[in-house]
Amino acid sequence: MLCAELEKLEAEFDDILVALENPDLTEQEKRDLREAYARMSRTISDHHKSGHDGGPCFEE
Repeated sequence: MLCAELEKLEAEFDDILVALENPDLTEQEKRDLREAYARMSRTISDHHKSGHDGGPCFEE
């Protein structure tokens, strides 16, 4: 089972991916979502490495 923090981050990441599929987005909205995607990707990666007081996120 994933930790609750990681589950929340991954849900937000999924929301960004779904939003990017909207064909009615303006170019600015697409850019904003792509930037959010990159930030969230880094946040998830950082959480895997040191998300719990400097320790790794333990997944089972």
